[in-house]
Amino acid sequence: MKLATAPVNWNNADVTDYRPWIPYPALLDEMVTAGYNATEWGMNMERDAAKLLADLQQRNLQILGGFVGLELRNREKRDREILRALEIGRFFQSIGAPYLIAADSGDDRRRSEAGHVDPNGALTKDQWNSLATGLNDLAGELAPMGIKVVFHNHVGTYVETEPETARLLEETDPALVSWCLDCGHLAYGGGDTLRALEQYGNRVGYVHIKDVDGQVLQKSRENGWSFAQALKSYIFAPLGEGIARVPEVIDSLRQAGYTGWVVIEQDTTPDDPTKVAAKNRDYLEPFIK
Repeated sequence: MKLATAPVNWNNADVTDYRPWIPYPALLDEMVTAGYNATEWGMNMERDAAKLLADLQQRNLQILGGFVGLELRNREKRDREILRALEIGRFFQSIGAPYLIAADSGDDRRRSEAGHVDPNGALTKDQWNSLATGLNDLAGELAPMGIKVVFHNHVGTYVETEPETARLLEETDPALVSWCLDCGHLAYGGGDTLRALEQYGNRVGYVHIKDVDGQVLQKSRENGWSFAQALKSYIFAPLGEGIARVPEVIDSLRQAGYTGWVVIEQDTTPDDPTKVAAKNRDYLEPFIK
């Protein structure tokens, strides 16, 4: 397995007001200072392919791909959303980034129910069909470009809980759509990552690793916090200090034969994000060797 970082460790689009953003290209310098040589692309990063590649090469950084929230569950919007994702995919192709990390876009209601989802508001059968069909179609279009679609289970969306994640994996084509496991989001959503990996470990094509503060999670459920409220209360803990069972997740991935990228994320922190990113890397490195 190989370690990487992501812009969200410094700049979080879900809570843009929680701290001043690190501007580009200083953001890349912070990644290097934290000891990383690979990252994902973020919306506040350079969009000119030649300039981005020059900036990355100067710092010996590799680009892996990026996160895209899509409203494929909406049949009326699905075709437009696929076209938007294809445009992003072509950009990723131009910078040599092989992964499009797709997620459901969620909405205000789902974000308000983060970690305490009302099952009565789940997707309908038709919405599930639209989502799965859209992902399969998108992946089929991107595959000839060398871009792999990996689907990210994500709090505040309609694929948050363990049963929702399982249904997404059951309804999509394994030859086209892989799973971007995020053990932090799965734990936040009430899921058991080890149990999910027992059944779907062979679907994992990409990994986001983060930990969850159990006490903050409890408060968020008791008080009905939104995703933004939980992020501002630092629901994601430094690796090894939470309830996501990170070492066991890594061991389970290894048993499933996973040898790909493991992207370390801590969406918010009260501390210096660069120091935290370095601390998380130091923690995880011994487990992936």
